[in-house]
Amino acid sequence: MVNIAEVVDAIVEKLREIPELVTEMGGSADRIFAYHDHYPKRTSLPLAIYQMPAPSVMVAWQGTAPGNFGENEAWKHQVALFLRAGETSDSGAPTAYYRLFELIVNGVPSSTGTRLLYSTIHADCYPMDTPSISRETDAEGIDYFEVSITLTEIGDR
Repeated sequence: MVNIAEVVDAIVEKLREIPELVTEMGGSADRIFAYHDHYPKRTSLPLAIYQMPAPSVMVAWQGTAPGNFGENEAWKHQVALFLRAGETSDSGAPTAYYRLFELIVNGVPSSTGTRLLYSTIHADCYPMDTPSISRETDAEGIDYFEVSITLTEIGDR
């Protein structure tokens, strides 16, 4: 099985290579970052989501399950991208979350030249399955969005 921390870091790297996504983060690639559990200091994903700056994208591993790829058994790694949009004016078009999701799916990382949806994110995984997005609410009642992606591992190491 692949090291999941490497998969999460690879996703962050590919997202940071999408120039338009970095622009949406106010020009700061550091606003696209990984959440790694570190006991005892970092063990609350809900707290990390609550503390996310706006705008930002936080990438976190959600779990791994057995699955199939064709007729073969494979590990499927579920990863979440938590999105906080930047501030928009009341008179502007309400596009912030739509734009972030569109860039995550269709943005082109500079190292691949291919839309992220079809790019190899980690050498030991196939390109991601088609992602989904859903509205969530943090502890303060503030909405954010969660993009769920699945990466299927190639073979069994």
